[in-house]
Amino acid sequence: MPGPSFESGRARGRTMSVTDADNTADRRPQAADYVVTGTVVTSDPERRVFRDGAVAVEGSRIVAVGPRTEVEAAHSGPRLGGPRDLVIPGLIDSHNHMAQALVRGMALEDLPNITRVYIPAEDVLGDDGIRTSARVTMANLLRAGVTTTTDTTCTAEHEDAVGETALETGIRCALAVGQRDRTSRLASNYEQIEGRSEYQDDPAMRADNIAHLEDFLTRWSQRGGGLVRPFIHAPSVPSVSDEMFMAARELAERHDTVMMTHINRDREEIELCVSLFGRRPFEHLSHIGALGPRFLAIHAMLTTAREIRLLAEAGAKLTHAPVVCTDIVSAVTDIVGMRAAGVTVGLGCDTVINDILAVMRIAFFMQAQSAGIPMYDPIGFTTEDAFDMATIDGATALMWDGEIGSLEVGKAADIAVIDGENPRLSPRHNPVGSIVRYAVGTDVRSVLVDGRLVVDGGKVLTIDEDSLLKEAEELADRVREDLLPRRYWPLNQRYRVIG
Repeated sequence: MPGPSFESGRARGRTMSVTDADNTADRRPQAADYVVTGTVVTSDPERRVFRDGAVAVEGSRIVAVGPRTEVEAAHSGPRLGGPRDLVIPGLIDSHNHMAQALVRGMALEDLPNITRVYIPAEDVLGDDGIRTSARVTMANLLRAGVTTTTDTTCTAEHEDAVGETALETGIRCALAVGQRDRTSRLASNYEQIEGRSEYQDDPAMRADNIAHLEDFLTRWSQRGGGLVRPFIHAPSVPSVSDEMFMAARELAERHDTVMMTHINRDREEIELCVSLFGRRPFEHLSHIGALGPRFLAIHAMLTTAREIRLLAEAGAKLTHAPVVCTDIVSAVTDIVGMRAAGVTVGLGCDTVINDILAVMRIAFFMQAQSAGIPMYDPIGFTTEDAFDMATIDGATALMWDGEIGSLEVGKAADIAVIDGENPRLSPRHNPVGSIVRYAVGTDVRSVLVDGRLVVDGGKVLTIDEDSLLKEAEELADRVREDLLPRRYWPLNQRYRVIG
């Protein structure tokens, strides 16, 4: 990827729309819905950064990007941003679970926690509970400059609730659904004297799943209005049959969408696949023909060099949630190796930290520690790489890059304004580096999604946050009663919570 190009004079190439005629100065400015000013980080193919730049928005689209004087000469309208602010593409969270926001603290420092804490929590939420949990997650994300999130639902009853909540809050959402049609059992090392790993597929459940996906993909491609797009969730190799994977691939191609799969996440999964098929998970999916450009791997912490080659050859993508590497104490995903092989990698919050600014920083330091320090390589994974993963690469991973992920004329007006009026972000020798290393979610001042102002002054305009917090606290108390007995270790080791 090219490094950033700083522009202070006339923009190179075509950065403005039809309004940039030869004699722009002789024209009266055209009315715009917003003119957003500051240091503009475009994430466009040339990675241009305008130190004194502006973006003009009309309706849902960006109509001009470039030096502030040129954009202001051609467009006038309500202002967002300011001379010290940073204007960036809306950030993209390419993996999350809306149903788990209210219990993420319940899973701290307790293993294993996914099937014992997170998934059971979804069963006790109910429709109102999932809507509250989704609003909490989306409010958190919007406040931190995230304009696109992703939900991989584990409970069929939650699908419409999440999609409808996204439309209400105004956030863009990749809504992925799909259920299991396989049960599998790993015979542990201590059982294998007499026992063997096994699995059983359910053709009737598979048929129901395919029919449901067909309906869901058709319905939400119309209902989502371009903001909520339907995707396919094939949960994992141990829980999805080969036939279902191939049906999902065919559905993804026919409906122009993406299939997402949690994969290579823990040692038990890999041991199970090897014991059943004689192949690791990615090797098995490649063997049956399930990998391709519409395949998005989730996590892939325990991925070998030969599996990375399989991903790259298939054109498959990856979403990386770095915090989960530590939460489940698995491994650090080889993002440096993935990117070097040509695999597109996005970033995901996975509900653990719903702030992509923080996740970018964690990814940067984690990769520096796992790859940079051993190899004495300060540029093997840079702050610019992390920023790309949260913007244009995240959009590419979701096959949404024609609309979002960068500030370019004709793209959707998904824009975040970071408050630069604070010492942590000044002075800025490298704007991208400053954002990744020092910015936090509470620095976000304004957010536009599809040209709609959804955050202003650091407050979400589409949600009554006071009422939401009360609902969330009451629901969390109820969920806590169900989940505390499921923990192996006490929630508080030494600190005593009183009252």
